[in-house]
Amino acid sequence: MAHEADPTAPSPSLRVDISRARDCHDCGEWGTVIDTHGHDQPCPTCQHPGRS
Repeated sequence: MAHEADPTAPSPSLRVDISRARDCHDCGEWGTVIDTHGHDQPCPTCQHPGRS
């Protein structure tokens, strides 16, 4: 039996700019890091808004 997706569930995919993650040592070129709560977050070094 098929079930609908839970609309209150957090989005499983983060939108990161991989080109910004190149040569980033903080995230290992992934564009994401794991925070202290164990959640996947955009890398604050390379994915910070306004940085190029």
